[in-house]
Amino acid sequence: MTAPRLLAPLLILSLTVLTGCTTTSKTGSGSILGGNANPSGDPLLDAPNRAVMTCSSVDRITVLNRFNDMMFSCPDLGVTVKVDELRDAGWRVLGIEIGEEQDTDSHVGFPVNVKVRKLF
Repeated sequence: MTAPRLLAPLLILSLTVLTGCTTTSKTGSGSILGGNANPSGDPLLDAPNRAVMTCSSVDRITVLNRFNDMMFSCPDLGVTVKVDELRDAGWRVLGIEIGEEQDTDSHVGFPVNVKVRKLF
């Protein structure tokens, strides 16, 4: 009779410890959480491998600016960067979406969204 009484508290204690070990906490301002064991302080480098995010152009792309010189806002990480900076931090372009044309100041421009994945 005493064995089942001792076994129940031991089982509850074991389940409590196991539940605490498997609980994850979310930190950071963006939706991509840091996955690097040695954080560098740079959200582009600290993002977990295989993370996917979409960044939107800050300005429209026109004949007056080059794609590589465009700044992209990446709200998942809270950064604004160029495509070259993404590439240098281990991100690769999966796709480019060009939006509807907008005509202002005698120049036709297009908003651009870039979908990227963190490879390393």
